[in-house]
Amino acid sequence: MRFDRLTAGPSRAPHEWLTELRPHARAPDDRPFLYLNMVASADGRAAFEGRAQGLGSEADTLLLTELRALADAVLVGTGTIRAEGYGRLVRNADRVARREAAGLAATPTAVLISRSFDIPWGAGLFEAPDQPVIVYTRAERSGGEPAGRDRSVPPDVAAPLDVVRLEEPTPAAAMADLRSRDVRSLLCEGGPRLNSALLEAGVVDELFLTLSPMLSGEPSAPRIVEGQGLPEPARLRLEWALRHEEELYLRYAVNT
Repeated sequence: MRFDRLTAGPSRAPHEWLTELRPHARAPDDRPFLYLNMVASADGRAAFEGRAQGLGSEADTLLLTELRALADAVLVGTGTIRAEGYGRLVRNADRVARREAAGLAATPTAVLISRSFDIPWGAGLFEAPDQPVIVYTRAERSGGEPAGRDRSVPPDVAAPLDVVRLEEPTPAAAMADLRSRDVRSLLCEGGPRLNSALLEAGVVDELFLTLSPMLSGEPSAPRIVEGQGLPEPARLRLEWALRHEEELYLRYAVNT
């Protein structure tokens, strides 16, 4: 048995490395092609002092924004939005131009799944009049009210908002509805419990993982997958490993 050492080769800009991803072309018929992006410390933690931002760098953020630039939509957990703060998903003029040249909307649609409809309405995401948002939630049944009854949305929500009520807002049901809307490529930015639900549902195709050169030492900080645990391990196949200074960027195919 021999080990390969990762050696330096020609460097490329992040969007050039990502051209081989081709998420639109690889979308199944019944759901979007789904890729996760996460960051973790060397001791396996997905947050530092309560935020993933404490682990990443400018280079990590650049890779994330380039992954967003490929997506029709971006799925984000409500807890992640609360912790990290979110505004318009794509703002850089060059990325907007690349998206429009590829036939995509100027910015991806933001997607949230919340059974309880507990939405962080104060996030900047809802203040952008040019940032579409879809919220999947459970159909209303309490108090004898009919399923699908409209819930109240704060009047100051400026973002174009579509609230979709499903009998059970599972990841599979949300993915099927997104595909019916011609969403072919979907980036998920966590959090860990949402990642767990997606992996358990078998709808994750690839994982982009930034390995931060830090030992956080926080025993209660989450890992990139949290919750009740997966019924069986998700096997990963390494597609490539990139390096910038002390950070590693790992791309895996996911075999659930």
